[in-house]
Amino acid sequence: MVVWNSKYETGNKQVDSEHQEIFKRVQSVLDAAASNEDIKIEDTIDFLAGYTVDHFQHEERLMEESGYPETDLHKKQHEDFVQEVLALRERVKNEADQEKNSQDVMIVIVNWLIDHVLNSDCMMANHYRKWAAPPAAEN
Repeated sequence: MVVWNSKYETGNKQVDSEHQEIFKRVQSVLDAAASNEDIKIEDTIDFLAGYTVDHFQHEERLMEESGYPETDLHKKQHEDFVQEVLALRERVKNEADQEKNSQDVMIVIVNWLIDHVLNSDCMMANHYRKWAAPPAAEN
């Protein structure tokens, strides 16, 4: 089960809102896989393929705007994930075994998403918050 938790918050409202939607859709894929709903799995993966691209563009804009030193690595992680989702979409379309599809979703999407949000996105968000914070007032 993939449930949004405050430990995943980056502190950026737009990024957090988009992450919450991604978590919701990933759970939808897992629910569909568990109940053998082929179409729903494909539709949700199609949604994720498009939505994550838009979301990643928002994150990357924040990284570039703030001069985040790990921008290139973070972008590469995004590119790799998009490729994984596209490959997963093809496997789901061609694989009749819903249990295998569910396992693929768990491995490729869920593990990556949680690891990426908890690690890479939180590091980026910490940098962005420091960059965006108003200077401390001098006494």
